[in-house]
Amino acid sequence: MKRQRRFLLTLWGLLALSSLVMAQTYSFSGRVTNERRVAIDGAQVLLSASDSLAAMALTDPEGRFRIDGLARGSYRVAVLLAGYNTFERALEIKAGDERADFLLTPEARVDLEGVTVTGNRADLVERTATGEIFHLSEKAKGSGDPFIALREIPRLYSNVGARTVTMANGERPLILVDGNRHHSGIATIDPKEIEAVEVVEIAKARYLKEGYQQVVNIKLRKRTHPFLFWEVATRHNLPWRRGFGVGYFEIGNERYALYGRAVANYTHDEETSLERTQRNTGYTKWTDGRESLAGPDFLGELQFRWMATGRDYIVAHAYATGGHKRTNGWGEGTLTEEITRQFTYRAGVEDRSYIITSSLFHKHTFAEGNTLETTLAYNRNHNENDGFRTETYPDWIYDYRYLFKNDRHSGRLDLDYSLELPSGASLAAGSQTRLVSDRIRQLYTGVPTFRHERWDEYLYADFNHTAGKLAYMLSAGLEAIRLRAGDATNSYLKPRAAASATYAINDRISTRLGYQLTNTPPTESQLNPYNTSTDSLTRTVGNPYLLPSQSHEMSLSATLNHRGWYLTPELSYRIATDLVEPYGYDDGGIYVSSYRNSGHYGNLQAGGSLSYRIGQVGRVGLSAYHAVDYFEGQPARQSFIGYFNASVNLKKWYFGLDVSYRNDSYTALSRTHYRTPDFSMLQATYYITPNFYVSAAIENFLVPYRTSTDYRSGAYSEQTLSRGISASFSPWILIRYTFRKNGSREMKERKRVSSIEEGIKL
Repeated sequence: MKRQRRFLLTLWGLLALSSLVMAQTYSFSGRVTNERRVAIDGAQVLLSASDSLAAMALTDPEGRFRIDGLARGSYRVAVLLAGYNTFERALEIKAGDERADFLLTPEARVDLEGVTVTGNRADLVERTATGEIFHLSEKAKGSGDPFIALREIPRLYSNVGARTVTMANGERPLILVDGNRHHSGIATIDPKEIEAVEVVEIAKARYLKEGYQQVVNIKLRKRTHPFLFWEVATRHNLPWRRGFGVGYFEIGNERYALYGRAVANYTHDEETSLERTQRNTGYTKWTDGRESLAGPDFLGELQFRWMATGRDYIVAHAYATGGHKRTNGWGEGTLTEEITRQFTYRAGVEDRSYIITSSLFHKHTFAEGNTLETTLAYNRNHNENDGFRTETYPDWIYDYRYLFKNDRHSGRLDLDYSLELPSGASLAAGSQTRLVSDRIRQLYTGVPTFRHERWDEYLYADFNHTAGKLAYMLSAGLEAIRLRAGDATNSYLKPRAAASATYAINDRISTRLGYQLTNTPPTESQLNPYNTSTDSLTRTVGNPYLLPSQSHEMSLSATLNHRGWYLTPELSYRIATDLVEPYGYDDGGIYVSSYRNSGHYGNLQAGGSLSYRIGQVGRVGLSAYHAVDYFEGQPARQSFIGYFNASVNLKKWYFGLDVSYRNDSYTALSRTHYRTPDFSMLQATYYITPNFYVSAAIENFLVPYRTSTDYRSGAYSEQTLSRGISASFSPWILIRYTFRKNGSREMKERKRVSSIEEGIKL
């Protein structure tokens, strides 16, 4: 017995020793510089063994890299960076750590099927069938702020202060990260991780259903996601007006990751002055007063990601958001009928709401470039909207109050299959199933509950291919909808389609022709038949018999990029049928504002954008568009849209200037004239460290923000003058700190799921 025990102990010791010897690993480190011995940041160092990738690292701002956990053996090392020649050689890991330095030389210009490659990475522009792919300069990557970094992209307008990204023409695109929705926005992205930014002008049928006609896809480097990440930031206007506090974290390894986010926002007495004149047969009403907006809102999110097997990736997601907004109004006025009477008024609206979402995502990889994604989600939304208005006259008092309590349950199931073909083409197909059940209750009047239920099934497919200098995309979808709004029930089939062709004339010039067909169903606020106005002389009601509107859009554009210059002239024309537009009628002296499906509407837009990259210092951009609206039976209505932005990086300083202006916007019954730029901002940022910065800015610093709206329908007319009091010349200060720790064994999958439910809005 003792001999057996001694033998087992000896055997165990030998096995442990052999395991220790076999498990011993080594490191490979070094530095990458250019021909002038200047450090290169962001170069990829790849180690391969037996024709497969064994490890990868990125160089830091000093050009250094390190790869740990390497076993003995023979490797092939490659050092890559766009704009430089690839360096390759053999590497032998023997009985110790290895070190090597590399020198990269600039690459000569090459034409790769419409891809322009030069010595400066920021000049690399790739044309696709639906848009362009851009790359950031090393200066932008080192900014630490993705919104500052994206200001380098010529086709985009990145508002650092508002933390938003729009197209150069003002349209808001769908933001994707690695082809996936990123509900938390892009604030958590380290610009150093951005491999490329794809700007899609012609969205595929998959996204047309959701109302997006442009898409921005931010592509991140593989396997560089932070092993440990956390970020905190706070911003406040001075004097006290708006502010927020936010915290993010993410921690994980090659199989598991947990991401969380918490945000708290507040608005404090944001005042606007309003002067309104209403006229109808038999009366004129004039009011002069102010409105004040205040209240908090919050957001919380948790997401668990699990690489279950080498082919299966699972994400569980929970998301909640809510808020309590209060709008108060007060002022004075006159009502002239047979005589003129003075009055004072008070009005207000309280809006409380929350949305809770839970979702589950699964991705199965059949083979490289052959995947199936499944998303299942459930949403719960509750909203309370409480409004009142009191007008006090010398001999009587008008008092009206409403209270809406609204509930929504919705669910969705998405299936998305994609396949990359050997020819270089790609094919995608999928389905989207959505169920919505709304209940809208008007408590004070005792009217019946308004129920809105919708089932919608959407099938789509798209195909992409490149043949020489021609790249094209074909996409189509078919939606089956059954809609019940109160007593009205409708069922219909609606198509969606998109097509685009891009021809690269040479490595600097290309042209694109695009077409989109889409359908937009009416919103619950447009269907709701109950009055949501507290005004004594008007009612605002929806129309439960509305049908979806359909639009066709054709576009033609060209791009020219050369030595930092980027020029894009554009021309587009849109035709809409059954457009849901406002209309009104008189009901016993009370003007009723509602909606209807009209005849035809057209929109012609011509313009373009021009930008210039000032070396590694910054960029200056200008966009200008002339638009013409054609409403049926009305003369053409013209407007102008313009944007100017400039950004400069000087060592630890960043400076930004933004100005956007639009002279007019129209509906079938109204014209809004913008008497001042709708946004202007001057910003300065100082980087105490690469991960810690302080930023200060002044919004609307040119002139006080003012608009005037003229609304006319039959005998009724309404003119409104609005001036932003709190929003004019509004400074703010922001402090942001980010901590990132990269690991060499992070999860290769990085897709997150997100809630697309926006809740009931009346």
